[in-house]
Amino acid sequence: MAEKEVGQERTDASALWMAWIGIAAGIMAFFFAPLFFGSVAVVLGLITIFSKANNLGWWAVILGVVGAVANWWFY
Repeated sequence: MAEKEVGQERTDASALWMAWIGIAAGIMAFFFAPLFFGSVAVVLGLITIFSKANNLGWWAVILGVVGAVANWWFY
């Protein structure tokens, strides 16, 4: 896999893409199909957490959970 150097650490390019897709899915969970997009965000975030892009993975997990719970709470 392709690796990209960011500062002192090396991150996997595919992990970065999965993290950004997870973050986008987490944001989508606020507006449309919260369980589906929230689940996608959490799964992609967890996959990313166990690779080298740890921080973006946590953002995806948090956005997925908060998006799904917030949408369920308000509706």
